Amino acid sequence: MKHWTPSEETELRKIYKAMTARQLAERFGTTAMAIHQKCWKLGLRKGYDHARIRLGDSERRWLRLNFPHMRNEICATYLGVSLRTVNRLAADMNLRKTAQFMKESQAYTSRKAKESHLRNGTYPAKGYYSPNLRKG
Repeated sequence: MKHWTPSEETELRKIYKAMTARQLAERFGTTAMAIHQKCWKLGLRKGYDHARIRLGDSERRWLRLNFPHMRNEICATYLGVSLRTVNRLAADMNLRKTAQFMKESQAYTSRKAKESHLRNGTYPAKGYYSPNLRKG
């Protein structure tokens, strides 16, 4: 375990933003993970967030207009981002699906489920008919 001197900490603070963790590890004779941990303890941040994908004005406008009545997968494909990103951006922008879209989606899903059950021989679902109603 490396013990950091005050001069090394000062140097790390000065050059942290200009170099990668691997380069810093070579310079200080330690591992990249040790550099990450030391920087975390010192409160050093690079000042950017890799995890956040930001859209331009035109893309945000497109999402605002189309998200309420379009499937999320289509929005993700059009914008070139993941489905999770579309969900996060929509939540950040307070966007909701329209009632008409939700009703149509549920009807479509129900229709497809019925087709699948008929094809697989599992229709009607177990418990659909009451046993007492079949008695003659």
